[in-house]
Amino acid sequence: MSELPPSLFAKFEILQAYNLWWQDLAHAFAGLPEFRRDVFDELYADVKQLPQMVSVTGPRRVGKSTLLQQCIQQLIKDAPDPQAQASRIVYFSMQDPGLEIPGFNQDQFFNALVATAVEASKDGVTYLFLDEVQRFPRWELYLKKFYDLKTPVRFVVSGSASAPIFKKSRESLLGRIKDFHVLPFSFREWFWATGRDGQTWLDQEMRGHIVRSIGEDGHHFQTCGAEIVEWLTPDAPDILFGGMGVNIVACENFLFEGGFPEVWNLPTLLAKQEYLYQNQVERVIFEDLLVAAEFRKPEMLRRFYLGLLKDPGRETNLSQISSEIGLARSTIETYFPLLEATDLVWRLHKHTSTKATPKAGNFKTYLVDLAVRNAVMKLSQEHMVADPTLMGAYAENVVANHLRRWPGLVELGYWRRNNDELDFMVDLGATRIGVEVKYRNEVQDKDVLKAARLSEAHGCEACIMVTKEPMAADNIEKLKIQSPVPLAVVPLAAFLMLF
Repeated sequence: MSELPPSLFAKFEILQAYNLWWQDLAHAFAGLPEFRRDVFDELYADVKQLPQMVSVTGPRRVGKSTLLQQCIQQLIKDAPDPQAQASRIVYFSMQDPGLEIPGFNQDQFFNALVATAVEASKDGVTYLFLDEVQRFPRWELYLKKFYDLKTPVRFVVSGSASAPIFKKSRESLLGRIKDFHVLPFSFREWFWATGRDGQTWLDQEMRGHIVRSIGEDGHHFQTCGAEIVEWLTPDAPDILFGGMGVNIVACENFLFEGGFPEVWNLPTLLAKQEYLYQNQVERVIFEDLLVAAEFRKPEMLRRFYLGLLKDPGRETNLSQISSEIGLARSTIETYFPLLEATDLVWRLHKHTSTKATPKAGNFKTYLVDLAVRNAVMKLSQEHMVADPTLMGAYAENVVANHLRRWPGLVELGYWRRNNDELDFMVDLGATRIGVEVKYRNEVQDKDVLKAARLSEAHGCEACIMVTKEPMAADNIEKLKIQSPVPLAVVPLAAFLMLF
C-alpha cells in the first residue's frame, strides 16, 4: 500500500501522542484489548451510520476510552483504503494537561480542529473522537452549533457519568445525540473477557453471534411468561457456556472481582482495594461531585455513601437512613440523586401495581458494583464466601443489576408485606415475570412454591427462581406441576449469562 501525505491534523502538536495510526498503522493498536463488550456492535454501527452525534457515558475506569479506540480500529480496518481513513480520524482527551497551559486558547483550538476536520472531509468521512469531553467548558454549545450547521464531521464523545453537570449538558443536545450508557462489566462479559475456566475458545465472532441470538431467536425475552420459562428450562442458558457447565465458583469470583477491568490484573489484594476506593469513591466524591455540585462538606456525602454500603439490597427509607448515619433527611434527599447519577448506587422502588405495602416511601438500595464494597470493607474473597447472609445479599444485588439489562424492560420493582416478599417484578411490555433469589445450598420446595404463589397473586404470568446450585430435574418437574404459574428454576451462573 502506497504511503500518503501526513494527516492534515498533524499540524496540531498536542494531538500527536493520541493518534499513532497517522504514523504507524501496523502497531497503533498493539496494546488495545481484543475483547469487545456486548455494546460494541451497536455502538460501532451508530458511529458509522447514525446522522446524530454519539456519546458514551458511564462511571470512571469502566472502559469508555477503550470502546472509542476499538471503534477507531474497526473504522480503519473496514475502510477500502485504511491509511487514508486513518488520516481522517482524530482522537483526543479533553483532560490533557496541555489545555491548561497559560496562554493556550481552548476555544481557538477547538474551532481550528473542527475547521481542519471539515477540510479533511472533502476526501472522505472524517471522525472526531473527544474523550472526557465534559472537561471542555461549554462543549455542548459547540457541538450543538456544529451539528445545526450540518458540519460534515462525525462527532463521537465520551464523558464520566460521575459528573452530573455532564448529564445536564447532554440534555441540551436532545435529538442531536444518542447516548450509550456503559456500566461495569456484566457477569457474561467478565466471564468471556478474563479467560477463566477454559472459556477462551469463544472468539469475538462467536460471542457476538451468541449475544445476538439471545435477542433475536426467541420469544424468550419479550413474549408471554410461559414461553420465557420454557426457554429457560432446563438447559437453554447452557449454550452461553458452550456446554462447559460453569458452576457457582465463577459467580463467587465475579462477585469479588467486580466489573472494572483495570482491577483484575493488579498484583495484590491491597492494590485492588486501594485502586477501587481511590477511583470509585474518593475521586468521584471529592473531584466530580465537589466540582459539579459545589459541596462545602463533601465528607458528609462520603459518610452517607459509606452508610449505604452496610446492607446492600435492604429495604429502608430516608428517615431510617437519617437516624442511622446522623444526617438530616433533607440533606439525604439532596445527596441520593447525586449518588445515583455517579453510578455508585441505585434505588429499586416498589412495583407500581403494589397496593397493600406499608410505608410507601420505602425502597431498596443496590450497589452498581460489589467489588467497591469489598474494597471499602477490606474483605477477602474467603471471608466473603464464608458469610452466607452476605452472599445471599450479594446474589440478590447482582441479579438486580442484571435484570436492569433485560431487553424490553418497562418496569422493575419489588413487593413486600410483613414477612412476605417477592424480590423482583419484571414488566416486559404486557408481560410480567416474578423473580425470586434463594442463594442457599439447598432450596426448599415450599420456598419455590411460595414465590410462585406470590407471583400469581401480583399478576405475573410466570415465576423464575434463581438458585445457588442446579436443582434436580425431576424435582423441578414436580414443582412445575404444583406451581400456579409457569415456573423455571435456574442456577445463578446460568441466569446471569443471559444478560
